[in-house]
Amino acid sequence: MVLMRCQHCDYTWDYNGLNDLYVTCPRCRYKVKMPKDTAHMLRKKRLDQELKNKFSIEKQPVKLLGIAGIVNKVIEDNQNDQSMLIQNLLSLQSNFGWLPREMLSEVSKQLGIPISQVYQAATFYKAFSLAPRGRHLIKVCTGTSCKVRGAPIIFDRIQRLLGIEKGETTPDGRFSIETVNCVGCCALGPTITIDDEFHGNLKLTHVKKLLSRYS
Repeated sequence: MVLMRCQHCDYTWDYNGLNDLYVTCPRCRYKVKMPKDTAHMLRKKRLDQELKNKFSIEKQPVKLLGIAGIVNKVIEDNQNDQSMLIQNLLSLQSNFGWLPREMLSEVSKQLGIPISQVYQAATFYKAFSLAPRGRHLIKVCTGTSCKVRGAPIIFDRIQRLLGIEKGETTPDGRFSIETVNCVGCCALGPTITIDDEFHGNLKLTHVKKLLSRYS
């Protein structure tokens, strides 16, 4: 409660509101400017009330739905441990197929980790995708051994056949394509993997037939 005085009609009254700028005089309806000290006190009081209401709402048990529910289940399975960020993201990637922005925001919120840290992890590792992937993921090795044996030509051929570029997915959701630095089969280059199945010593004439095997 604050004692207010109208500069226009000299009327005084007790003010119980939270407006920290101007208050209307009950007698003459004149707009009375709030004194600075009083305004500061009211702002603090209003903020305290907002935080109290927010805490009251948040402490009530809530059943999370949609993406929030998916994230919540994975995080609970990992004991709400912040150090398990990568494991949480791997589980979500495996279950959902990719990591939409809303999902990363939920991970940040529920683990109490800065969103920048979550994005850094999600963009650093090749295992994660921030865009929907096709049913079949093609990885073209661009390591030195594969490169000198024709990997760039194979890569170009695949892109032309599918009509997409690196990091994209075909309109029918059938294929996604990306490059990797090495798949560990240097002696079999050029090598690609489709759904982690290795295809080495690949020739241009083999590419179309190989892709036709995946529906």
